[in-house]
Amino acid sequence: MLSIIEIKARADGGHGLQRQSHRTACWLEGWVAVPPQLEEAAWSCKGFCDLTIQDGVLVGLTPGQIPEVETPEQSEPTEMEQLRADVDYLAIMTGVEL
Repeated sequence: MLSIIEIKARADGGHGLQRQSHRTACWLEGWVAVPPQLEEAAWSCKGFCDLTIQDGVLVGLTPGQIPEVETPEQSEPTEMEQLRADVDYLAIMTGVEL
């Protein structure tokens, strides 16, 4: 199984990572193969790292900070939304067309 990493970092500072079991060489332009000894580090930092590339070969990787993902706050449904969901559920379960 071969892993590759995007050479140029994205706007968020991370590098794209891909892995395919049937590949033996890098298959995308602008990406580089991850040597076996660096695979665990690349995947554990989810591509948020600094790359050291010499003569087109990845020779080093320094893990960076993985940014926290902001999840939108979900509010409880209103009484009317909950009532509508209950009515829709009952209609489906009893075969009633609304």
